[in-house]
Amino acid sequence: MTIDLHPSATALLPGIPVAGLAAAPPPHRLLAAGTLLLAHCVPGRTVRLSEHQHMWGVLGRPTATDLITAAERMRLLGAGGAGFPTATKLRAMSGTKQGPVVVNGSEGESASGKDTALLTHVPHLVLDGAVATARALGSRAIIVRIPAARRHVLSIVQAAIAERDEPGLKITVSPGADTFIAGEASAVVSSLQGGPALPIPAGKPPTLRKAAVMLSNVETFARLALAARGLTAGSSLLTVSGAVANPGVLEVPPSTTIGAVLRSAGADERLGALITGGWHGSWLPATDDILSLSANRDSLRAVGAHFGAGALIALPTDPCPVDVLLAVTDYLLAEGAGQCGPCVLGMAAARRDLLHSEPVRDRVARRGLCAHPTATIATLQSGQRLLAAELAVHAEGRCEVTR
Repeated sequence: MTIDLHPSATALLPGIPVAGLAAAPPPHRLLAAGTLLLAHCVPGRTVRLSEHQHMWGVLGRPTATDLITAAERMRLLGAGGAGFPTATKLRAMSGTKQGPVVVNGSEGESASGKDTALLTHVPHLVLDGAVATARALGSRAIIVRIPAARRHVLSIVQAAIAERDEPGLKITVSPGADTFIAGEASAVVSSLQGGPALPIPAGKPPTLRKAAVMLSNVETFARLALAARGLTAGSSLLTVSGAVANPGVLEVPPSTTIGAVLRSAGADERLGALITGGWHGSWLPATDDILSLSANRDSLRAVGAHFGAGALIALPTDPCPVDVLLAVTDYLLAEGAGQCGPCVLGMAAARRDLLHSEPVRDRVARRGLCAHPTATIATLQSGQRLLAAELAVHAEGRCEVTR
């Protein structure tokens, strides 16, 4: 499979400077109308409530059992990166003392733009999912967390809330930090309670003022809104960046190949590698076999790769992919919470090992207060496995991509 060369394709990476090149801005732009969540959307235009209801109908009032069943029928997984079954989360929340429903639009992953695209184009679909969840669980409040720096997103969501009439339900927008770690679920809850936007120890369910918090990603709530209406269809919502002429968000049928997605974004003709799943994702060769894979969670899982939040990063041959790996590693080290030894010392030791030996996984994996150190070491090792030959010559002061 040959990817068509676009003359304006760029090698800049979102949020990460590399080899003297400045970081590119986050790829938040919707490139075209989607196939499900973003169907009939005009890039850059927000769907108003009347249009939304004309398209999807007025939202019903499903019970908790109804909503759990709908999520199971859709096989809905959390779209923030972890892929946890939404029905399981709803079932665990049902019958507990309810705090607010939190729509997590932090999107600290600089390679992801899908949540921003949803909030700016179809905010009512997202709010529908949150409202259905709040009413089913007995919550009386919804909080939409959006980075304070994204003022246009804040204003769009606030305007959408003002269009709605939800008796007995308070919906507010909460501006938050715009960092990589601030989007972690417990970091969001911590900041909502007035604490720092840093994770709490892993394994503790998030609570707000001793009440359970139903927190999910923006895309998850948008899909839940369709599940509540009886839909079971799927789509792949992807953010494409890196060596492409048109970085941004695309929604395609799940069978669409990675190669087709890259062509749609104007990918460079020759690629050094691919990263799937964002900066905590998997490093893959840009071979015909990989480009022919369907761009969905199941297809990537079948080859041992990470889908995560649907971020697909095309890496050029210049700058060298090793320089990119080093830059990504440095970025992830800098974006850590700095709260525990695995984050502060273990990842730094792994970075020093990168050019010369296999990073010692047991210094870091599953030892941190949050999942960031574990995920960082996993992506570092994924890149090291793919670039073993290049790393060897890079350690000698040269970088030759022969793949």
